[in-house]
Amino acid sequence: MDAENPTDTPRRPSARSWIAFTLGLLLLIAAAVYVLKDSADVPELLNRLKSAEPWVIALILLSPLLNLIAVTFCLHALQSRFGRVTLGEMFDLISSAWLLNYLPMRPGLIGRIGYHKKVNNIRVRDSVESAVWSVALAIIANAALLAAALIIPGDTGHWYDQGLLIASAPTLVFFIIALLVPRSSRLLAQALGWRSLDVLVWYIRYAIAFELLELDLTPAMIAFISAVSQGATLVPFTGSGVGFREWGVGLSAKAAGHAMSAAILADLVNRAAETIIVIPVGLIATARVAARWKRFNQQHHHSAKHDPHHNPAHQDQSRDHPEQDPAQD
Repeated sequence: MDAENPTDTPRRPSARSWIAFTLGLLLLIAAAVYVLKDSADVPELLNRLKSAEPWVIALILLSPLLNLIAVTFCLHALQSRFGRVTLGEMFDLISSAWLLNYLPMRPGLIGRIGYHKKVNNIRVRDSVESAVWSVALAIIANAALLAAALIIPGDTGHWYDQGLLIASAPTLVFFIIALLVPRSSRLLAQALGWRSLDVLVWYIRYAIAFELLELDLTPAMIAFISAVSQGATLVPFTGSGVGFREWGVGLSAKAAGHAMSAAILADLVNRAAETIIVIPVGLIATARVAARWKRFNQQHHHSAKHDPHHNPAHQDQSRDHPEQDPAQD
């Protein structure tokens, strides 16, 4: 990573990366074309959006921001086991990575890990461990949500009726556990609670989109499709699962006997909401990260200039940091 820019990648994207990036875009375009061929769904969705309650529209647009906040708290808890990172700093890093990960080679992830190593004295292996834990916790949270969704009665009505209370149960349980476990495990338990909240928001986003399109999916099916969508974002070929996510959602719905085009359209609604949020938030966050990086380099250069014995390698003691509560940041 370039010492002057925390968002640079260690090397230029390879031809394979650009091919995969192009493939994702082509899959996304193909999904849009597939939906437009079934033109009845698009006008119907637009009409339903116009007549929807304002709070429904607001929730569609703001829910990606709720995901961003939940992921910020999750990774903040995980990284706080190895070093001190402020919540504002982590929010900017995650927001910037969210935007940059749409590019080949996922520069946002690489840049965030490099930033933690340089600025927060958190070793690469520790940041990678946190990233692995984040994925593992997402799997646990999705499994818990799916288990809860399986016991939701099919006649609960709208997604926000009794079914939402049952779907929220795992998140509440995880946060209660975080209050009861020993301090040595508290941050990991808190991270699970925040990841579960993130998964719950994903579930709500798809429930809203499917209801707008009058797709009568069971709560368990919605939870499964939501999990497939999140899993697609981990596909290493394209950032944020572009193209793969849309087709994954469509094929999952088709397997359950529902219209594939309508399901893809529902995911495109969520993708559009994400884009509306990620561009302004990501750009502002990237500028803030760059400013922090520049300020750190200036301070580091000043310290080295006045202390000829200064050796930054001696500062990397992330494993020696005691586990700290994120609230202390």
